[in-house]
Amino acid sequence: MKRFQAHIFFGSGLCVAAAIYACGSSSNGNSGGPPLNEAGSDTTSSSSSGGSSGGSSGGSSGGSSGGSSSGTDAGDGGPPPSCDSLPGTKVYIESGDTQEPLLKVLGRQLRDDANITILYELTGSCTLSPNLYNATPIPKNSTMLYIPSTAENSGWTTKDAELTCTTSATAGTPPDLGISALFPNSCAGLAAPPAGIGQFNGPIQAYTFIVPSAEFANQTAIEAPEAYYAFGDGVNNPVTWNGAMEWNDPTQFYLRPATKSTLVATAKNIGLTPAQMTLAGADGGTSDGRQLLASSTMVLSGVAAATSMQAIGILGDEVFDANRSAGVNVLAFEAFGQGYAYYPDSTTTAFDKQNIRDGHYTLWSPTVYITAVDGSGVPTNPSVKYITDLVLGNQNPTPPEGGTAIDGLADIVKVGLTPNCAMQVQRSGDGKPLTPYTPTAPCTCYFLSKATGATLPASCTTCTQNSDCAGGDIGCFNGYCESAPTPYPAGTPAGCDNTTIINACTTATAVNKTGVVYPTADGGLLPPNP
Repeated sequence: MKRFQAHIFFGSGLCVAAAIYACGSSSNGNSGGPPLNEAGSDTTSSSSSGGSSGGSSGGSSGGSSGGSSSGTDAGDGGPPPSCDSLPGTKVYIESGDTQEPLLKVLGRQLRDDANITILYELTGSCTLSPNLYNATPIPKNSTMLYIPSTAENSGWTTKDAELTCTTSATAGTPPDLGISALFPNSCAGLAAPPAGIGQFNGPIQAYTFIVPSAEFANQTAIEAPEAYYAFGDGVNNPVTWNGAMEWNDPTQFYLRPATKSTLVATAKNIGLTPAQMTLAGADGGTSDGRQLLASSTMVLSGVAAATSMQAIGILGDEVFDANRSAGVNVLAFEAFGQGYAYYPDSTTTAFDKQNIRDGHYTLWSPTVYITAVDGSGVPTNPSVKYITDLVLGNQNPTPPEGGTAIDGLADIVKVGLTPNCAMQVQRSGDGKPLTPYTPTAPCTCYFLSKATGATLPASCTTCTQNSDCAGGDIGCFNGYCESAPTPYPAGTPAGCDNTTIINACTTATAVNKTGVVYPTADGGLLPPNP
């Protein structure tokens, strides 16, 4: 039986991980993919490609085009219109690019049903957060992305690039809303927001380690210490797996820049700083060839095209979900102090986010919506309040301009995010321990009713009011009777411990990786003490 404390690496001797408990096989045997595009800096939609369609790659953050690459309006191919000339109430947004798929889906509905036009630029979470804190204007003549209404372009779909418009030529435009894909205080030098700025924790954004499908045929999991050494030591990675060196070719590391939530959140969860993960300091440095890519789509295509068995990348889980036949696979992840590795979903083929929701998969952050608020903590902009109500799952939000109600929760599930109201765990910061959580207005049943292939528990009965539900239920929410989280099952995997969240018993696929040998010291890095 594997003991959880085996992953404390101080002292002498070697630490060897043990056998596989239950490892789902991959159905994704595809290989190849588009050639890698390299980019060594942070890129936003107003300066480069920025916004992608995400569509053909299933809503990836950074997808195929969009941003200034589309460069025209929806009409005759002429210059982009002025953003101020677009119809409806306008909401200017700075967003992490992982949220582009949601902005595309929601933007269409807001245009059609609520007379709201969202105009957004895609940038790093650690770039936009201080902008919102300090009310830094979007520069004049900036290129913004927007979604056409059905009346404007009936043939447009979320697989297509956004349209573009240009901000005022005479003055900067204050952003109304920022959408970070990690806790803002994970960004260097950023503390609590100033007075008058509020933060709202929205849908959960999970992050993943991906490898080429050919590599996944043998390598199905990664332990947090493995990732710590691989990205901390680079070519000097001292860890072996089944007697061979692993993940020690930095030219095969497909990463994001240090301002991006994907990079920052991942680093926080494996005990590294963003600088260590991207540059490796004395253990690697900028000369080691690791790839810092401007979009998640570049990470996806780079890993898919890689032929090396040392290739590894980081990617938003929702990007992977939309690209499960693209020649890459997600590795199960084992956190510090955890006894087994888990996929974001209960199996390699599921879409139920079970392990994210119940705490077995720990590599995630909340999306954080940042905006001006009044003394009661309510967004001062009614249209921003409506948007936050939609993504937070607040029941029956009213469009401030009138129109048809929008099902924001359905949009969240559609693009592969996990509603906060469907979570059973929460955390206070990136990489921090998980604690139990019961939302005041839960939506687990509703989430499962929309998730591809998920099965509704028998307790999820339909309802229209609280009196339709059993006495032990929390109440009627989103058309379903919601109950408190069910106790963890007994006895699986072997050695599970229901006194801890990450090691609790579960019906999900659990991977216990074999043959990993760690050093007692490496001359530069030492394992963090979880």
